[in-house]
Amino acid sequence: MSTVTRSLSLGLVLLFVGSLLSGAALELNKDSIPTELNDEPVVMEATSPGHPVFAEYMGAHWCGPCHTASANLHSLYGTNGGGGTQSEDFTYISFWESGQTGNPNLSPINRRAHLQGAPGYGGGIPVVVFGDAPQGTYYTSGGQNYDSYYQNGGNTKNAGDYAVSVYQSPNGANMDIEIKATYTGTGSKTVYIYAAVTEETSPETYSGSPNPHPHHVWKKWLLNSGGTGFESVTLTAGSPVTKTWSVPLSTVRAGGGNTALDNFLTVAALLDGDHTSHRNLVSAGDSNMGPKMDIGVSGLTVTNDEGTESYVRGDIVTLEADVKNMGDLDYTSGGSLEFYYKNGAAVTSIDTVSIPTLNAAPGSSYLTGTATLDTSNLPGNVWSTNFGARLIGLNGDRSSSNNVQELGVNHDRTPLAKTPQVIGSNVVERGEYATVLAKGDPNDNVDTIDSMSFEVEVSAAGQDLWDSSIVSGGENVLYRDSPQEGREYIVTPTMSMSAGDYDVRVRTVDSRGQTSDWSVVDDMFELANGRPLIVADPVPTVMCDLSTKVSMEGHVTDPETPLSELLITSTSENFVAWHADTEELEVVFPYDNGCPLGQKGIEIKVDDGGDYTDTGELPYGTLLFNVIENGQPRWAGLPIQVIDEGGSGELLLTQYLSDTDDTGQSVDVSTLSVQIIDNSNPEVIEVELRGNDLGFHAYDDDVNGETVVTLRASDGEQFSDQTITIRINPINDAPRLDMTDIEEFSLKTNRQKVINLNSRLTDVDSPQGTYWVNNPQSTETGSARLVSGDLILDFEEVGTQIVTLSTTDGYATNSYEITVEVFDSVPFYVSKVDDGSGHLYVEMADTYETQTPSASFALTESAPTFTVVTVTWSLCNELSGTCDGIWEYDLDMSRSNTGWTQEMNIPSSFGEGMARSNGMRNMDYIGLSVRAVDNAGQDYKTSETTKWITTEALPAPSEMDDALIEWYVADLLAEIAELEAELAESTNSDDVVSLDARLLELNTKLDVACDDPRADCPSDDLKSSSNDGTSGLNTNVILIVIGVLIVAALLGLMFMRSRQDGFVEPKWNEASLPFHDAVANSMYGGTQELFQQPVAAVAPVAAVAPAAPVVAAPVVAAPVAVAPPAPIAAPAGPPLPPGGLPAGWTMEQWTYYGQQYLDRLNNQP
Repeated sequence: MSTVTRSLSLGLVLLFVGSLLSGAALELNKDSIPTELNDEPVVMEATSPGHPVFAEYMGAHWCGPCHTASANLHSLYGTNGGGGTQSEDFTYISFWESGQTGNPNLSPINRRAHLQGAPGYGGGIPVVVFGDAPQGTYYTSGGQNYDSYYQNGGNTKNAGDYAVSVYQSPNGANMDIEIKATYTGTGSKTVYIYAAVTEETSPETYSGSPNPHPHHVWKKWLLNSGGTGFESVTLTAGSPVTKTWSVPLSTVRAGGGNTALDNFLTVAALLDGDHTSHRNLVSAGDSNMGPKMDIGVSGLTVTNDEGTESYVRGDIVTLEADVKNMGDLDYTSGGSLEFYYKNGAAVTSIDTVSIPTLNAAPGSSYLTGTATLDTSNLPGNVWSTNFGARLIGLNGDRSSSNNVQELGVNHDRTPLAKTPQVIGSNVVERGEYATVLAKGDPNDNVDTIDSMSFEVEVSAAGQDLWDSSIVSGGENVLYRDSPQEGREYIVTPTMSMSAGDYDVRVRTVDSRGQTSDWSVVDDMFELANGRPLIVADPVPTVMCDLSTKVSMEGHVTDPETPLSELLITSTSENFVAWHADTEELEVVFPYDNGCPLGQKGIEIKVDDGGDYTDTGELPYGTLLFNVIENGQPRWAGLPIQVIDEGGSGELLLTQYLSDTDDTGQSVDVSTLSVQIIDNSNPEVIEVELRGNDLGFHAYDDDVNGETVVTLRASDGEQFSDQTITIRINPINDAPRLDMTDIEEFSLKTNRQKVINLNSRLTDVDSPQGTYWVNNPQSTETGSARLVSGDLILDFEEVGTQIVTLSTTDGYATNSYEITVEVFDSVPFYVSKVDDGSGHLYVEMADTYETQTPSASFALTESAPTFTVVTVTWSLCNELSGTCDGIWEYDLDMSRSNTGWTQEMNIPSSFGEGMARSNGMRNMDYIGLSVRAVDNAGQDYKTSETTKWITTEALPAPSEMDDALIEWYVADLLAEIAELEAELAESTNSDDVVSLDARLLELNTKLDVACDDPRADCPSDDLKSSSNDGTSGLNTNVILIVIGVLIVAALLGLMFMRSRQDGFVEPKWNEASLPFHDAVANSMYGGTQELFQQPVAAVAPVAAVAPAAPVVAAPVVAAPVAVAPPAPIAAPAGPPLPPGGLPAGWTMEQWTYYGQQYLDRLNNQP
């Protein structure tokens, strides 16, 4: 071989090898795209990087991942922002889309557009950017933890050379703002002051659940004098520059429990350029960051020399308050602590105390000021007086919210007396008493019925001879918390008091001994004459035909006259005499046609000397005697038995029995038998005999009354009867409230419910009108009212509310509780299972990757009749935490019986078009929230978003069911037809390459699908049009391969002609040719024709050799075919096409044959 030929061969080889090395170098030096994973939640507090860090956050109320981003920024600020527990060098600003007003008007500086226009913006929210980064690590998206970004420096540049301080102080209706920029480096620097007014806590909340408040929400820019951009300043070392603004306090709203003044937060940062581009951020701060000048008053107390928490006019009160330095700077600017009191809006100064120097160091001394006031000159008609301490004449104080303290002190006024009344009958029998209800009004906020007492006095009518010695009681409070509230006093007339009318007077005494005027009631009660009382029980036993004296003690009584002074007479033939000295009545029941056995009565009259002309006769009554024959069992009088309501008792009868035989000799009573003959009132008291014991019990807990039980004792020959009275002691029962259907129920907020309690209120032992329901108490103040017996409920707070009711008759009380579940909206339930549960059943189909899901949904039979149903579909990604689409609309309720279907073509949230034009991606999910109103006007809404998550790629056609493969083939054919139409119209070569690659991929997928016998595919004739599109590529590929073969031939020629150098001609291995790779053949249409061309065809191609370096330089297939021992796996292969690795290819195949694939595309006409 000539030297020229060998040189040419060597040059071609060097050119070929250089192409390979340059391609490999380009591939190896590609910038890797880091994959950022969501940070794990950090439990510990963030560590300061040692300089300020500033972030900008973009989010919206409807965005679920924005909740996380906002909460984590707020948490980081809590530990490392203004007033933070770790440091004060982090702040941020929020550009937040409100549910009420939408996105804020950021003109003339639209930072949202600035953030969205950055190279790092990938669509979607939330976005958090540190240090105005355009892209990269500090340009973040998705909800995550931001501690690591802060700890790693937060993209702040040259922070050691700059500082910014923000001061704000209220000035009337405005907030004066001062921002100072400082530079400590060399030379001079011009910086721009990025500054804005924000709401530290927005009063609005995120939608959904949970729904936290956003923070640091932008409200207004602080601009240059022209209002066109940020203020710029030129800094030199040691010469800070200060800029000032004055902004209306109304710029921000109250929020987070703070007033607008305390919710006013100014945020500032220093940039090395204006706002029109991304700049370096060199420092940042806000008005919460120190040092601060803050002087405040605290610890106000008002003490009374009398030791009470209220005052009576004339008392001396002492006011005391502390003035402390609550900031970070020493205070030396003077001013005073002023004590005062208010009468309405008028403020009267009491005294002032000068404020000394107050140091900021911990443990420094502070001012404790005092003042005294004689309350004699305070108004007498007020119920309370507001005393206060305030700071006046301060200079430089940053916050006025803690400069005033006020404390209300109640005025202890003279009480009032109300008209007393008698409870029960106003006619008092002898030996009885009158119950007087003394009532009063404290006439202030100091005393209550518990701290008030009453003086009660009695006088004979019209005589003004007042006496309190017969008055007792006052311990019991009756009718508490009602208009009739008062204390119970007992008036017990003495036996020496004359019968007739009596006057009563009452006055109120409060806790300080102040007394009201007397309230006098004339003829309040009448003291009646005591009538003698005649009682038959216990019935004494007398023997037939024998005169017997029976003691009348317990049978005849008079409240005013001793028994021995009474005169007892009778017209009965059985009456013998009244023996007053022994208090015995003598009777006889003579033998007449047989002895009159059994109980016999004698009517007697009793004269106590009283005037009974009004009735025309003396008091009278009947005495009973148990007449027995000698030898009969004898009964002693059985005492009256008294039991409580619901109670029981037992009486041993043998102790009241005796017996004799015919000769009068005693007989053992255990031989007697006893039986019950009659029970006069079995509905009230039940009786039974247990041997010789009489048992009895009340029928139930509510019955009252008495019964007379007739008993018979028998000795087998004779018997005798006796009666016993059993009486129920009435116990007052508290009124009862029927709680049926009202113990627990649900109620919507701000919807009134009325319950008629009068119809549910009963009292078994009190007449109608003498019992009532007290004012209700509720866990939500003011939500329960009682009006004319109706309980009116109206709640504003969501949750479980307890309403407490009490019923009383003045003596006994019952308490009840009503549990109300207060809700804003009734939960709306979405069911994924068609089992009749929930309100709306939703079936979501086509949820594989690349598919567009479709939903079929219908109301369940258990759903109420809805008049409005609003559905909100969202499209988000579970992994990234971003939401890209939202779609809200009202359903056509005329189709509520048939249901609805909807394809999930959800509009994008960031412009025109769909959120997913190419179908679902891995871990995408469709979210559904529902709001509805039924025909009763009741609101419903879902408490959480129902999700359908895409987790699976489309299966292989052989694994698809019939319906899915039918859809799959139809979708491929439709997309192929669309691409062919675009190819026919496209004139851009880059577009043609991309479209060809996509078309080739789709045809490959269609071929695989059509191999399934179930697939409904077009015939080969119909498919030829798409295959023709690739014919042009085959020619280019043939040319490329021929070029490669030429290079290989040249190499072979060079080696054969250089045997003296030791080179051995490689052996041809036909099995290593690419056309034997069946997989690759199937991917790009076959290589047999490319690699089995006749050798003679190479010569005509030599004319196109100049084009070979452009087309064939990056080809790596030829060296692999010629020299199999070379390290094949090392090259990374050509760059992947825009659509990624073609379907069905492996990376190994792409390394060998990828360049041929690209060349065919690039040479497509």
